[in-house]
Amino acid sequence: MPAVEAPFHRVGVDLLGRFPKSLGGNKWIIVCTDYLTRYAITKSLPSADAPEVSKFMVEEIILKHGAPRTIITDRGQVFQSKLIFEINRLCNVDHRMTTAYHPQTNGLTERFNKTLADMLSMYVDVEQRNWDQILPFVTFAYNTARQETTGLTPFYLLHGREAETTLDTIFPYSPDGATQDYLQRLLNQTEESRQLARLRKLEAQQKDRRIYDAKHRPVNYNPGDLVWIFTPVRKVGLSEKLLKKYFGPYQVVRKLSEVTYEVQDFDPLTKRRKIKDIVHVVRMKPYYDPDMQKDSLEDSPRIIQATNPPRAEPESTSPEEKRMTYTGPTTRSRAKLAS
Repeated sequence: MPAVEAPFHRVGVDLLGRFPKSLGGNKWIIVCTDYLTRYAITKSLPSADAPEVSKFMVEEIILKHGAPRTIITDRGQVFQSKLIFEINRLCNVDHRMTTAYHPQTNGLTERFNKTLADMLSMYVDVEQRNWDQILPFVTFAYNTARQETTGLTPFYLLHGREAETTLDTIFPYSPDGATQDYLQRLLNQTEESRQLARLRKLEAQQKDRRIYDAKHRPVNYNPGDLVWIFTPVRKVGLSEKLLKKYFGPYQVVRKLSEVTYEVQDFDPLTKRRKIKDIVHVVRMKPYYDPDMQKDSLEDSPRIIQATNPPRAEPESTSPEEKRMTYTGPTTRSRAKLAS
């Protein structure tokens, strides 16, 4: 994706839950993260249905920060609802959905989700019913913390100033010079900070890209190729290590980008409608027919190697030679033979 030019031009939206029902009746958290400033917006929800999600998008994102040019979400059912589709269409929003089992496509939001969960776990009570009361405070703490990538706080990158805390209220800061000079200086600093954030974010992306390219080789599939698809399945009571992780075969329909393909289930004997899906290339690997592998093994010549080859019998069996070569215990028959 190209670099972001302004705050809230590209955002990621995700749902976290289900959490234990809070005292306020909430079970879910909806999250929005800005890809330029890394500013986060969170809200607790009683349900994860389309009306609640659309209300959050309109009231907390569009009406406060303007309609984003691009929204990135997962392929959850709520994000594919007609209500969300109509909101994006009316606001001219490009809605992009990540491929299944590949959250790295919306990596910024997924990383914030982990940070948010860690922060909530530090302050939630034993019964875990006050998490929605803590949510606004930990979100504010995140937005006012300096980011390693940008070197600045998300709050500063969005508003052009640092958030005032209790100490700022006790010791108010009065800018030097006229108000007009202060506003102009504030605008200049804000724009310079955003340019710096874009530059550092681009450098971080290039570094991640170099690390990824060093560990991975390019893979290309053509239409008609058969592949396995990685699909993690978890079942209660069964060992995750012993569960089947790859399913197939699937047939490649077309290549959508350098890293995404459209595939469909492959069964030439059935006449039912084939289900298509979009998957990331990291979940794919070439399909080899187990029956063909079995036949090739059966046709290959067998090589049998004896671990303990039999020893050759001695050619001489005369009594004199037996008496001279035998080193075992002396029995009655052996004693008669030796006399």
